[in-house]
Amino acid sequence: MGATGNFKITLPISEESESPPTEETQLIPASCAQFPGSFAPDLRKDKRRVSKRSGFSDRIYIFFTDGWGDVTVWKSSFIEFVGTTCLCYLSAFISIAIRNSDNTQIAAYVGVTNIFLLTLFICALAPASGGHMNPIITFATVITGLTGFPRGILYMIGQTTGAALAGGLIRGSLGEQRTLIYNGGGCFLETTSVSEGQAYLIESILSCIMLILSFGTALDPRQAQLFGPRLGPFMVGCTLGLVSFSSINLAPGYPGAGLNPARCFAFAVARGNFAYQWIWWFGPVTGAIIQSSVYHFAPPYHRERMDRKHST
Repeated sequence: MGATGNFKITLPISEESESPPTEETQLIPASCAQFPGSFAPDLRKDKRRVSKRSGFSDRIYIFFTDGWGDVTVWKSSFIEFVGTTCLCYLSAFISIAIRNSDNTQIAAYVGVTNIFLLTLFICALAPASGGHMNPIITFATVITGLTGFPRGILYMIGQTTGAALAGGLIRGSLGEQRTLIYNGGGCFLETTSVSEGQAYLIESILSCIMLILSFGTALDPRQAQLFGPRLGPFMVGCTLGLVSFSSINLAPGYPGAGLNPARCFAFAVARGNFAYQWIWWFGPVTGAIIQSSVYHFAPPYHRERMDRKHST
């Protein structure tokens, strides 16, 4: 404290400094969100490599065990719980508001709101947890090796529990009668217009497309340097908006693909009816398996490996 009685606070990054930020002064997301499957990319050059000294069994052991005792992973799982609760609750009310608007352009409204909804949630939560808030995103990053098994399990438990809480909050907020009128917010099926098999196929294909686009724009480790930390969440939001727009109101009694099992589970809890829930879970799982097969067949590093092979 100087003679004038004013405190002088030293900031981590000085606003008066004219020199460009270095790696030491660069603002980066919290370390707990720094895993390959995070939507919060570190702007530093990606240095992850698979050590040739580690045997296959050692790598498998690390994949399945590393993280259970890490308190930051548990905290990130709690953030996923909170984020999924808020996302599902807000999504239900947005869907109800759109249905009450008596507007013929429902599909456009749903697509646009999904873009902003998901973008804002990812931007808000990605620095703390990676910003998944969707079990199928977490599952896909686990089977592609971008998210460790312990983190993936804890995240999916947190997401599903948060969805259940959101369903109870939706029912408590609207009351039983009004909740049933709006089918809990969405993710329902009347087989008179669309069969179970058709709904499952639609869910599988659109989930696969969503994952391919999300991985290509936000989870490919090279994209952090290409797009930076700001554009990635927006691209994921655009992906969800576009894919959801493509399936809205395909037939009476079918509001479109769910694309988020936790969200559909929340709506089922709200209306107290779990009919056809397997579609909203196994459809995205099928899409994730297809996408991961493509990912493993042509991983992001395949070009780099070929370059090193030709240079030696």
